[in-house]
Amino acid sequence: QQQQHCYYIMISSVEWVPRGVADPNPKQYELSAAEQELLSLNQAEYQVEEDDDVLNEQEQAQETIPTTKTVTLPKVDPNSLPAELRMDEYSSDEDENEAVKGMSIGTLLVKTDEEDNDNKEQIMEDQDWETDDSDNDMDSDDDLNDIPDTREFAPTDLEGLQAMGLSHVGAGAAMNLEDQDDNDGDADDDDSDADDVRLSPDDAIIVVAKTEEDFASLEVHVYEEKTGNLFVHHDIALPSFPLCLAHGDVNSKGEAGNYCAVGTFSPGIEVWNLDILNPLEPSCILGGHDTSAADALMKLNMSRAASGKKLQKNAMLEQAQGGLVHGSHTDAIMSLSWNKVHRQVIASGSADTTVKIWDITKAGDNPNAATFTHHKDKVQSVEWHPTEGTLLATGSYDKTVALVDARSADTKQCKRVKIVADVESIQWDPFHSQYLTVATEDGTISCWDVRKFESPVWSFVANEFGGVSDVTYNKLVPGMMATCAVDKTVTLWDTYSADGKFSPNTPPRPCGNKEMGVGKLFTMSFYPSSPWLLGCGGGGKELALW
Repeated sequence: QQQQHCYYIMISSVEWVPRGVADPNPKQYELSAAEQELLSLNQAEYQVEEDDDVLNEQEQAQETIPTTKTVTLPKVDPNSLPAELRMDEYSSDEDENEAVKGMSIGTLLVKTDEEDNDNKEQIMEDQDWETDDSDNDMDSDDDLNDIPDTREFAPTDLEGLQAMGLSHVGAGAAMNLEDQDDNDGDADDDDSDADDVRLSPDDAIIVVAKTEEDFASLEVHVYEEKTGNLFVHHDIALPSFPLCLAHGDVNSKGEAGNYCAVGTFSPGIEVWNLDILNPLEPSCILGGHDTSAADALMKLNMSRAASGKKLQKNAMLEQAQGGLVHGSHTDAIMSLSWNKVHRQVIASGSADTTVKIWDITKAGDNPNAATFTHHKDKVQSVEWHPTEGTLLATGSYDKTVALVDARSADTKQCKRVKIVADVESIQWDPFHSQYLTVATEDGTISCWDVRKFESPVWSFVANEFGGVSDVTYNKLVPGMMATCAVDKTVTLWDTYSADGKFSPNTPPRPCGNKEMGVGKLFTMSFYPSSPWLLGCGGGGKELALW
């Protein structure tokens, strides 16, 4: 039970990000290609519906315009009207009383200016008592203004206030400080959030493939070399347990960026954008399950939902659960290597015994460029040559190490050598690139000259009590090699002779050994931008730096 628990809590792979590659101001979210397509589709449909609504409104407006009709009034006999409405029979010799009465009504509607002024004077006389009180108040105010102001204010040119930028801002500045703090609170919060995610040019970034119980994630750690502070900057949830990582700087559109290819127990290779803090899906997937029908179903349901139609569920959902993409691996991805010469090319080794070459810029079409079937068991390690972009080294559990020319049309033709144990890791010497170093599970480290790929130039047992799980070279220090093992230790080796000269026939000399305190070690890597920094991980939850 304890061994099973250790298996589900582990760091399976670590990968450094070279300095200057990461975006110093990472984004929170980025729309995927599918989301952008759906968004443009919805906008187009919305525009069509809006145009139809405008047209319908115009038609309805034309239909509701009233039409003018001619109305013919009936003729009325004047004799049938009351006397007061018979205008033709009107006489000016009416009763004087009626005339006076009419004039009295008119005076209610029209008054002379003199009468209006008399009324205003009467109203002012009625309100004299109010005016007298207001005059008294004004007199009291005049009396207060005559009194000199003897209040004393604290000085604003103190050194402490100057340091806070609050000096010489006026006598009333202290009263406005609280309002300024309230107004600046939101801006300060935004600046604080931005500072939390902003990366410094001196930050060392390392990506960790971590599995904890039933949760798998890709953690982006930041190490501040000046202060020694190590923390998780952000993490990415993975759908399956990760096994291997490879860093690259080209995406599926051929654009430069900060990307990490992840191999998992699934047959697909996920490529994630490390400059996005909360990605919902990878930038692209090489191989894996065919989701084209599911994507088509999602787009169809989006359009049907926008138009108010019923969603499709049954028939198309069964079609959406398809098989694998053409050219995909059929089993777990156990090893990855991103070509540093041809930066859009990725090599992968799988438990299905095949080695595949991928072109990430063709992720939407057919990214599988070639498939090699020269191994008979699981492919544990693949590694591109540092300068020859077409030469690939592969190691397998069939106890063979092979050299493959990626340009070869014959997928079975390669150079290979037999070894005594299963391959755990292979590495090229960055300063003498004709030498290939192999670590095996029995603790042996061997080195071959690929120009004479027959027998190793040197071989020795690096660890007698536990199998060596990984080997790596320092790309900035010639002759510096490191190995890690399941005995929880990292060992440094000097591949140069005692006089400081390179001697290909002399086995490396041990320079130091350290127990890292994070359990059994499965993976490690030197930081390519600093000569004295190494990261490793294994059966524990934590990343260890040396």
